[in-house]
Amino acid sequence: MMKNFWTAIGDFFTTTFEVMPLIGNSINYLYIVIIFLFLVAWTAIMFKHKKNGEEHRSL
Repeated sequence: MMKNFWTAIGDFFTTTFEVMPLIGNSINYLYIVIIFLFLVAWTAIMFKHKKNGEEHRSL
């Protein structure tokens, strides 16, 4: 039972590592774009709070 479990996990990772070279750096570029968009959105929200005088307001 446990041997089948560990073999299945090993097979999963083996196929994952075989697919990774096909993806290449595309996934890294996707992550960079997503993080950049979140950073821009967060900065815009912070500027909006500062403009409304809510910068150091208590909850």
